[in-house]
Amino acid sequence: MRGGYVNTIEDLRSGHYKNSYGVEGMLLTGDPSQKRIIDVSDEMKNLVFENVKKAYYQYNGMSGDNQAEEEAYHGARNEYYKTLARDDRVPASWTLSKLEQKLAQEVSGAVREKIPGWSAGQQIPKDLLDEIFADEKITSIVTGDIKEVLGKTAGTQGTGDALERREDQILIGQDDAGSADGLKGEDQESEKRSGRVAFNQGKRARQLASAKTAAQVQMVIGLLKKDLSDCEYGVANDMCDENEVAKVKAMLEKAMQRMGEVSNAKESEEQKGGDSFLINMLM
Repeated sequence: MRGGYVNTIEDLRSGHYKNSYGVEGMLLTGDPSQKRIIDVSDEMKNLVFENVKKAYYQYNGMSGDNQAEEEAYHGARNEYYKTLARDDRVPASWTLSKLEQKLAQEVSGAVREKIPGWSAGQQIPKDLLDEIFADEKITSIVTGDIKEVLGKTAGTQGTGDALERREDQILIGQDDAGSADGLKGEDQESEKRSGRVAFNQGKRARQLASAKTAAQVQMVIGLLKKDLSDCEYGVANDMCDENEVAKVKAMLEKAMQRMGEVSNAKESEEQKGGDSFLINMLM
């Protein structure tokens, strides 16, 4: 999981949800105005550009698996969001994601013009990449007016690019590999670029049912808080719908009720249910 922040009970009760980098206001509420292109700093545009270059030079159009590099990249983006007004944070994330997708689309298209039939992961000659990334058609995407460059994608929904998929969430139960090959539509999704978030409701229900003490229930609550943060960011980036968030919140309510039921559990009850709980935590 990227970042280290986990929403507290007070965050949940007050509605001040934060993503796993501790940034508030990153939940898409269904207001279409949040999916809009806004001006972002040149520093952030260049950060995205360099990240896309790295995906092609080092990983032939794949997102790569260097944990430290990804943490630095997504950490920098989230630090930038903190500098913005709360209402501009989701639009800024939306804008940078669309910029990343646009660059990946154009670069992949340019590669295919030179290497017909190329697909992400296949070798790309370095001199060809040098030529492509120096082309004004590519550089102008970063240096031009962001609203004009991305105007065609403003206010539209997509499946999300695999480069963005790990910004701030666990892809629950999904493949961890990914392609940088731009936004192609839902019919182009594959295991290599799943980019989806889903709440494992059955697993959490089993864990909660087997929890016999307050400490055990608290462990499940901790996992559910992470799930909530993951799913909220998934909604913000079109990786899941609001039903997933609703499922987690409903389970959290049950967990809070369960806490009251088991708070006075005796030691014998803890021992009796301990093996079952541990098994369900590991499954």
